Formats: sequence, C-alpha cells, structure tokens
Amino acid sequence: MGALEAIDGGYKIVVMPWLMVCRSLSGPGAALRGGRCRTRGPRGASVHSLQVLSGKRGGMKLPAGSRMGRRTAGRSRRGVSLIEALVVVGLIAVLVAVLVPVLSRARDQSRGVACRSNASQLMKGMYLYVADHRVLPGTHSLFFWQGLFGKPWPRISGVTWDGARDRLVGFSITPAYTRPHHLDPEFVADVPGRGTLFRYVRKAGVYVCPADSPGEAEDSPLGGGGNGRLSYGLQAYVGYRSPENLASFTYVADSLDNPLPGGRERRSFRAGQRVVFPASGFMMLFEEHPFTHINTSFPEGNFNELDRIATRHAGGGGGAGAGSQGRATIAFLDGHAEARAYPARTLGRELFTSYGHPYLWHDGGPLDRANIAAVIRRLPGSCPW
Repeated sequence: MGALEAIDGGYKIVVMPWLMVCRSLSGPGAALRGGRCRTRGPRGASVHSLQVLSGKRGGMKLPAGSRMGRRTAGRSRRGVSLIEALVVVGLIAVLVAVLVPVLSRARDQSRGVACRSNASQLMKGMYLYVADHRVLPGTHSLFFWQGLFGKPWPRISGVTWDGARDRLVGFSITPAYTRPHHLDPEFVADVPGRGTLFRYVRKAGVYVCPADSPGEAEDSPLGGGGNGRLSYGLQAYVGYRSPENLASFTYVADSLDNPLPGGRERRSFRAGQRVVFPASGFMMLFEEHPFTHINTSFPEGNFNELDRIATRHAGGGGGAGAGSQGRATIAFLDGHAEARAYPARTLGRELFTSYGHPYLWHDGGPLDRANIAAVIRRLPGSCPW
C-alpha cells in the first residue's frame, strides 16, 4: 500500500489494492467540500488526483484519464446492440399478433351483447304496447296484404312499429326515401321517432346494432353499411294480432318442400296440420341484412320470407365475415333474445319453416295466398288514413 499525503489538512486517504478509504483527521462530522487529495501509489506508481464531490459525503469522481475512469465512462456510454433491438422488436411483434385477434374478438362479443340487449329492450317496449292496445304493433305486410280481402292500406309514416313509409303499389316499387338513407332528413325524422313503438322505448339508439355502421349496403355476408336508423325487422305477419293468438296455426292448404336453413333439408306441411308455437321458439324480431332489404329497396322494419338475416357476429363456426356462417340476433315472443348461428345468406322463408310458420313467396312455386289469408289479420272497415 502507498502512503498518501492529505491536502487541505484534515483528511487522510489510505489506498489498498481493492479498497480506498477517505478518513477525516479533524474528527467525525467534518464536511467534505471540494477537497482534493493527491496520492502516490506503491513503488513509484503514477500520481492520481481524486476529487471529492462537493456536498456529498464520501462521494468521489474519478478523473477521465484514469484507467478506472475510462472503464466507467465506457460502461456509461454503451448503447443497445442490434441483436438486443431485434429481440425487443420480435417480442413486440409476437405480442401484437396475439393481442390484436383477442381484442378484436372481445370487441365483437361486446357488440353482440349490446345487440341482444337492444332486441330485448324492443321486445319490452312491444309488450308495453300490447298492454295498452291488446295487440302487437302494425307491420307493413299487415296493411299491404289487406289486398287479399279487398284493397291494400297505404303505409304512411307513423302507422307501423318502425315509423317508415313505403310506396309499394301492387308489385311496383317506388322508393320512399333517397339514398344514402342515413343522410335523408325525411327518413331520419320518420325512423324510429314516428313509429308506434317509440313512445315506449324512447331511445333511438336501441333500434341500431352497434356492429351496423351506416353506409352503402353490399351483397356480402356482413352486408356492408346499414341505414343508420334501424337494424331490426319485425316478423311481417304478426301485426295487430294478440300474442295469445300466436300459440298455434292450422294449415288450410298444403305447403310443400319448404327449405330449412342451409338448404340441405326441407319440410312440408299438409292441409289440416296444426303447428304449435311455443313462445320461446316463435321468432319475432330479426337482425336484418342491409342489402336485402333494410338499406336498399325497403328501408323499413318488415321482415318477411324474402329478407335475409345479417350473420355479422362471430362465433358461428366460420366467424363473422368468413363467408360460411356467423351469428345473428333474434328475439322471441317470450321476450328473450339470442345470437343464433346460421349460414350466410339465410332467408326468412328458411327461418319461418324452422318453426312451422307459413309465408307467401315460395321459391319457384305459386304464392301461398290461402295460408297467408288465414294468418294475416283482416282489418274491419276502410282505411282510416
């Protein structure tokens, strides 16, 4: 060990091979304020100057020229290597690849939950309407198919559950609103605010599924954009009928070779056959596909056999947008709503067949006027509007 000479008097520094001690000669508690100590190492080693940091008891700053100082400075200036950066980037990429699908599924599931909640709230509003009127609200098909008994009733704004008007005369379509519908002020004013159900629901947002963004409709599994005001269609043939009257139906004519969802199986009903409809299985409200027809020819909430459901929610086996199948929200007569899995392009006629309800437009066959005349309520008198 070398002997060290103290400068500024009062400090003695003892240097050993692996330890340096600065010891006060002036007694304990002496302040170290900018003191310098010059030492000579053992056996004539070069002199080093050690700076005591001002205001920090026992702290020392090594000179940049010393060997220990050079090693310390080298460690402090050392950056991240290319390999380390690539490892970090790779880990981030893996996390993104794992989290993005998970977050996407979680977002779709939350939208599906909100969609089913909307359908349940609409059914609650419907039963409040029934409590006041003893029948279900009017549908477009109810008024149009009064033509089976005489003349159709016009569908002006405010007479159906959704509030929309239509100008179908015979089978000639005249658009009732301009496209894009969500930018047509008349459509926005009518739907859903002028619907007969709105006074019981009081929230326009309940009529739109969160996954149904306004835009141009597309003939695709997801359907493209919606009309911005209405995502759901009410079963076309239940207007002005009481829920108790929907417990069963007896066919008055044969209804043969009706397709089931997927088109692989068919079901027939014979004249005189009675079909019982449990309330938990009677489909009432459907998440309708924008292209057919809630955002094209008929921007209204009337779901019949020619309309399709929107299988826009994941979890149906192929996933939303996969083109094979997905889930659509459907509410039932007892008020509950489900997200049911169906193939893409499932038509209303296939759903009606699944629980035994008749419909008018058969695929390639004659119109089933006899059974529809038996299921549609005949309105007495002349149209009041």
